Amino acid sequence: MNTTYIKATASGGGGSSISTATLMKTGQTTSYRTGDDGDLQEGRNVDFFTLAENNVFGTTDRFTDELGGQVYANDIVIDWSTFNGSTVLGWYRIRGTYTDISWNDAIDNSLLFSIGTFTSGWRLPNMQELMSIINYSTILPYDYTPINQSLSGVSFWSATTDPATTSNALIFRNAWNGHTNTRIKTNTSTSYRAMPCRTFTVTGTTLS
Repeated sequence: MNTTYIKATASGGGGSSISTATLMKTGQTTSYRTGDDGDLQEGRNVDFFTLAENNVFGTTDRFTDELGGQVYANDIVIDWSTFNGSTVLGWYRIRGTYTDISWNDAIDNSLLFSIGTFTSGWRLPNMQELMSIINYSTILPYDYTPINQSLSGVSFWSATTDPATTSNALIFRNAWNGHTNTRIKTNTSTSYRAMPCRTFTVTGTTLS
């Protein structure tokens, strides 16, 4: 197994592999032949869940709640692999249970979303952001703690329009092995959902 990674130190405190030169690991650890992903495990950080160095709370946990623990009382999941020294990407995981939602409603509801002290700044993630939390060690790529999306066949809207057919938007399907697709923006099938994200400002160990 290749365990090489690039270690970077964030200015002003704890970092979490803030180098953008290396992509994240896929999470796949089972090898089916020499030279495959499970064998080489190329990518940044120790593994899918473990950072190469401490986050601002002094742990190597990639995912924490907004207080640095793993209780997730507000269902907010912070992904410290995205920390750049001043901001970090976070998710509201429960929103994924909402159904019958078109692309426009997914955007509007995400922009209006509010929980606790985080009353603004939420948005529908773009396609790259949706892909950033895929774990390829599980058949359903979002079915892992703490994302916990265990329903097969559910599709998550992205904020990204399909450039080939602009009446469509790109989606990620939490089905067998996961895949991307494109769907008409007016689709309100019960399998289409939204999982808002937010860019949090990090000051010491306080997120705002």
